[in-house]
Amino acid sequence: MASYCPHCGNPSPDEARFCMTCGRERLPVASAAPPVAAQPSPLGAFFGRAFRGDWLSSAKAAAWPTGMLLALAVALAIPTYGQDDEVVVGWSDRLRIALAMLLQGFGGGFEVKAADGSPGGLYGDGGGFPGSSGSSGPGSSDYGDAGTDAIGAASLSLVPLTVTLLMVGALYLGARTLRTKGAGLEAAVRISLLVTGVVLVLGLFAQPEIEGMRISSSPLLAALGTLAISLAVTSGVLQRDDLAGRLAQRPAARSTVRALGTAVGALGVVVALCSVVGFIVYATADDVDGTALLVVLPVLPNIGFAVLGLSWGVPVEYDVQGRSAMGGSSTEHGSFGLGEISDVWGGGAVAGALALGVICALTLGIRAARRSADRREQLLAGGFSLGLVLLFLGVSGVSADLAGGMGDWGGQGTSEFAPSVADGLLFGLLWVGAATFLGPYVLRMVGQQSAPPALPAVLPVHPGYGPVPGYVPGPAGSHAPAAGAPAPGDPAANPANQAPAHPPTVAAAPSAPYAVGPHTVNLGAAPAPVAHDPAADAAAAERKRKVLVWTATLTAAFVIGGGATAGALILKEHNDGSGHAQNKPPAASPSQAPEQDPQASASPSATPSTDPSTSPSATPTIPSSPPPGGSTLPVGFVLKQDPAGFSVGVMDGWKRRQAGSQIFYEAPTGGSYLQIGIIRNTPTTSYENFLGLEKKALETPERDYRRGQLTRNTYQGRPGALWEFTHIPEPDEGGVRRHVIDQAFVAADGTEYAILAAGRADLWDASKDVVFSTATNTFRAN
Repeated sequence: MASYCPHCGNPSPDEARFCMTCGRERLPVASAAPPVAAQPSPLGAFFGRAFRGDWLSSAKAAAWPTGMLLALAVALAIPTYGQDDEVVVGWSDRLRIALAMLLQGFGGGFEVKAADGSPGGLYGDGGGFPGSSGSSGPGSSDYGDAGTDAIGAASLSLVPLTVTLLMVGALYLGARTLRTKGAGLEAAVRISLLVTGVVLVLGLFAQPEIEGMRISSSPLLAALGTLAISLAVTSGVLQRDDLAGRLAQRPAARSTVRALGTAVGALGVVVALCSVVGFIVYATADDVDGTALLVVLPVLPNIGFAVLGLSWGVPVEYDVQGRSAMGGSSTEHGSFGLGEISDVWGGGAVAGALALGVICALTLGIRAARRSADRREQLLAGGFSLGLVLLFLGVSGVSADLAGGMGDWGGQGTSEFAPSVADGLLFGLLWVGAATFLGPYVLRMVGQQSAPPALPAVLPVHPGYGPVPGYVPGPAGSHAPAAGAPAPGDPAANPANQAPAHPPTVAAAPSAPYAVGPHTVNLGAAPAPVAHDPAADAAAAERKRKVLVWTATLTAAFVIGGGATAGALILKEHNDGSGHAQNKPPAASPSQAPEQDPQASASPSATPSTDPSTSPSATPTIPSSPPPGGSTLPVGFVLKQDPAGFSVGVMDGWKRRQAGSQIFYEAPTGGSYLQIGIIRNTPTTSYENFLGLEKKALETPERDYRRGQLTRNTYQGRPGALWEFTHIPEPDEGGVRRHVIDQAFVAADGTEYAILAAGRADLWDASKDVVFSTATNTFRAN
């Protein structure tokens, strides 16, 4: 190969020393330095090792969470959920819906939209519903030609904690199989990427289209949530030894991690107990079958946290706002707590709930005291327990949004059911604080002590003689001889006064007790201490003392937690009651008897029934116009401003309940109730409606329907009807006959209101009626 002369620039062979043109000596060609290879960054090198690693073993580890998720989805897709012979939602669609629901445990969503992408919002300019009588033609809609009668969207927000916890457990098991093989952090990246990819694929699959509606599972959000959970769990498992080594050099961080682990373990036991209690209560309820029990399993921890909150006095709040095609506008806000438990199940259920709260609180306190090295770590564990409870109370609720409809059904509004986090903070401080304070005393009462700090793994020993006498652990895990103790290797340290055959070694398992601060800890077999045989009377006295201490401790816990809870609830109810006191009318004078009818002088404008057999012996008086706002109520009654859009006088202490468009005020003892029914845009008169209902009642002979009266009348200046009868509502539950009297009328806006009072027929006396006459006297539609 030719090269060029540096003097004249003419080419010459490489082996020629002199230029063949100018004759000058050519300079030797300098050898080029070998190129320096570019070194990758530490992060690049890490990902390079991760992507070049053992993907097969990582895939086997990722099979654990994948199999768990698919197994749950298949189990939930098996039932037909009441479709019977005509199956609209097939097995594959049910599987995809189940997957969409389960992916919410990792951050996914559940949203239902119209398949054609019609805009949300139920009510258009005309305010009608698609396909209703207000539309311009058959199948038309206020939103234009959508091509389907389904419009709008609906979403459900729910975190099935069972799925989240099972995912964490499956990731732990999968990563543990690789940890035994010595895998490092690179394997955590591979497992996380594989699991995230599977969840992304399943999220894209879990988006079926059924009857003009498309379900979205937010697969990207579910994948991101899965990636975060997978990296956290697998990294913690595979790097456990390294993390332990780093924590050993940082006492404060080690104490914090120990406290967090203590809180997590104690809370797991508590929630498991509360979940079992909640599942048993739910399983024993009416109309709960195997399908309902299967559906509730993904949210079992959610139920457990709700039960834990209820046992501590934390109510479950509900807030429903919106309007629907069937029931019109409605707004309802309330709560379900210990007071409602007493109304439904009685005082025994409240005592059981408080006892469960005591057990749960003491479990947290005792575990914190038993596994904590000092008081600081114990308080830290209690704080972590309270924080975790509040966190899971906040995510254990369920909320839904609706803005759309299908055919003649639809609505627009929101609903939310969730434990009160604010009350959880208040009552949690009381219960957890009391339990943290009592935990050490309970341990001392049973003869146990708090756990000492983490001990060093090894101790210096003489060969063949166990621990070196006089040695105690020094700071940062070092070993320093005690004052006056012989140094290691000193012949005086040998019990036989013999020099050791070889230098002192380090034993991995000490077999004798050694001191750590004020504690004396036995790490293995050691010479038994000198036994003391106490007298029989002393032993008996000790047992009695323990029983008394146990009794006093449990009583104190019950009084502190239960008393504080009851006091707070009473104060809250008092404040709520005082807020409504200004709206109550003046109370009746004490001389006014409760059974006196305030409308005794009013004359009814009713027309008698044409059927002579329908006239009862005494007929309650129905007012023809609403009473003035300043009229008094019988003693024991209050005026309720109902959120459904009316006001009515009911007995104080009766609880409100709503079922669709029917509002109930029920007596605490059961049996008697006041019912207000609302029907928007009724197509018939009240009398015709009653005739239709009576016809259906006569078709069920076992209910033994007997008419008392059925007449047309005028109520508050509007056409109405009065219907009175007796029947047996539940023949298979004792055959107790019920008396029902119902006043209905159609308001000027076309809405029918029905005011119904029901109670035991053998206790009904028209001359002493107060409930029905007060209701009809005070009822007023807003």
